[in-house]
Amino acid sequence: MNTDKGNDIRVICCDIDGTLVRDDKSLSEENSRWIHKAVTEKGIHFTLVSGRMASGVRPFYRRMGITGPVSCFNGGTLLDENDNIVSDHRMPHDLAMKLMDIKDRCDVDTVIFDGMTWFLETRDCYCYEMKKKVYESDCKVGDFRELLKNFDTNKIVFLSPDPAKLDQVKKLIESTIDPKAITYYRNSDFLEIMPSGYDKSTAIVDLAEHFHVSTKQIMALGDDYNDVPMLQKAWWSVAMANAVPEAKEAARFVTDTNNNDGVAKAIKKYVFGIEN
Repeated sequence: MNTDKGNDIRVICCDIDGTLVRDDKSLSEENSRWIHKAVTEKGIHFTLVSGRMASGVRPFYRRMGITGPVSCFNGGTLLDENDNIVSDHRMPHDLAMKLMDIKDRCDVDTVIFDGMTWFLETRDCYCYEMKKKVYESDCKVGDFRELLKNFDTNKIVFLSPDPAKLDQVKKLIESTIDPKAITYYRNSDFLEIMPSGYDKSTAIVDLAEHFHVSTKQIMALGDDYNDVPMLQKAWWSVAMANAVPEAKEAARFVTDTNNNDGVAKAIKKYVFGIEN
């Protein structure tokens, strides 16, 4: 392959967990350095595409010494470099109420979101300290049904250290909600629900329009199931060596693992034409 074609790359979209950061959630100096070089030396726009809200994403830009848009909520919301909203998809009220009914039937923690703010019904719960660290902000507290009279949530996340409880939630969702109305992502201790109609590929489309480039000029890096649509949409799609098989199948290229500076190695090779 002619890596000189990397000069065509104008935007890099990168997942965070399992991709940008190591398993211990640390950001390596090597990844930070090569992302910074791509932005400052090549004029490439760098965007983190994450399921997190913006407050849990922005600190990574500061650590890398760059600015750029943020795609939050798995492609649901795009903020520009100044945190102005470019696009914002929300969950219909009736769908959120059905999920509240399920919450009431299951013993799991639940989080809802309004843009830059996350909400719990009580801080006395399993996920509070963990999510406070991830989002790098404190939550607000209130009754969800009352709160959702005033805004539509970006997504709903159910959390529990007990996988059986999340299995119960998943079964209730599958038996009571039209599968065409939602997309969901399951991990070890959480199940996040989003309205259908957008995913991480939405971020690729929105960024192509925002920066007036083609999707053939966008590099995407990811590792997990929710990264598959993004990897399918961007031409320069790169899966991590630690990625799930579906992500590797969706990607054109495979780099090293997240624990071994895979992002830096991909940028070196495909943007700068430097073989590792």
